[in-house]
Order: sequence, then C-alpha cells, then structure tokens
Amino acid sequence: MHESAHNPQTLAPQLEWLREARGRGLLSRLPEELVTAVVTVGQRVQYPPGTLALRWDESPKTGIVLRGTLRAFIALPDGGQVTTRYLRAGDVTGVFAPRQPHLARGVQALESCEMLFIDAARVKELSMTKPLFAWEMIEELTTVLNSTHKAMYVRAYGSLRQRVVTAILDRAEALGGVTAGQSVPGTQHELANAVGSVREVVANVLQALKREGLVDIRRGGLVILEPDRLIDEATAGLGLAT
Repeated sequence: MHESAHNPQTLAPQLEWLREARGRGLLSRLPEELVTAVVTVGQRVQYPPGTLALRWDESPKTGIVLRGTLRAFIALPDGGQVTTRYLRAGDVTGVFAPRQPHLARGVQALESCEMLFIDAARVKELSMTKPLFAWEMIEELTTVLNSTHKAMYVRAYGSLRQRVVTAILDRAEALGGVTAGQSVPGTQHELANAVGSVREVVANVLQALKREGLVDIRRGGLVILEPDRLIDEATAGLGLAT
C-alpha cells in the first residue's frame, strides 16, 4: 500500500480543480511534476446524472474521475446490465488500448460529475518515458481488475440477496464509507440494473432487509442501519475477505 506522495494543501492555484482527485487513487501517488505532465494534455468533461460518460465503442482513452460518482457496467444480450464497480474522485477507468472482442460496457454518471480524459497515445508516451507512471498505472489497473473479478464472482456464486447487499455496500463505499446512518441514493430499478435482476424481485429483497432492521427504505434510496451485519451478509459462504 502506497502512502500519498502529495499534500493537497500544496496544490498550485491553477490545479485547484484537481483537489478531490489528488486525495486518493493514481494521482495521489504521483509527484507534482508528473501530475502536471499527466493532466495538462487532458480534456475535462462534465456530465449530468444518468448520462454515459464513456462508451465501449469510443477511441482508447484513460478517464480520471475529478468529482462525483459513477458506475461501470457490462450490458447483457437480453438488454439487462450488471454493474462491475462504482467510481468516485481519484478512480481511473477507460479503454486503454484497442482489443477484440469489443465488450458492450460503459460508465454512467450517478450524479453530476466531471472527468478528465487523456488519449491513449499520451498515456503510452508517459508509460514509456516515466517508469513511476507506468508502475502506478499497473497498480491502478490491478485494483480495477480485482474489483471486476469480485463483481463477477459474486454474480456467479452469490445469492440474489448477496448481490443486492454487495451493490448497496459498494455504492456506500463510493460515497465515502459504509457506516450506520449512511444514505445510499438510487431507485429500485437502478439497483436491479446493478445486480442483473428486475425491480420487483429487488424490491422483495429490500423489504426483507428492512424487516430485519438492516436498512431503512426512503424515497429515492435507503439508509444503512447495521453495516456490520450487511458486510457479513455480503461475504457469508463466498470466501471473500472483509
């Protein structure tokens, strides 16, 4: 585990917009001069809630979340979706090089957010000339790969209830942490999309969690009441480290 090589208080005024993204993830582990080399050729783009911030059929590029939360997903042949990870400021996503086959996937804004995009040629150049950047990209992509593997593992071996609970916990983590009283926004339809199910089935699971005192259902989302019990639910019998 790397400690941050950066103190947010030392940000140059022209890089103030990077403050949240410099607090964690790839940019938090890079020295100031290398961060400047990374971001000065990037393009900042803002997205309203619900819009696609990145599609699988776009040219290869790296996206760094500057603010807001998003979800990465895979689209299924039947029109459904499965969320593979949630992203917040500092996280990296993208299509880093041309590959076959083209998987139907994307990144969707869950709230008003902003991303910084860097084209593949610049990322390759930095990786070839800056060993520290190349290594930190390896570290970051390992995190992405582990997260995706976990999502696929839970999807394959977890019960529907575990998939719902895991989606709740992952969204809460993206919002800052899994704690008692943490509000987790999102409709039941959105949660169904996250776990590859339908709203009616997910609604039944949520009602059961509410009856057992694990969550409280609110308009437009829910509130976590018993985080430890939810974590136990998500990992029971799956051999996942907590």
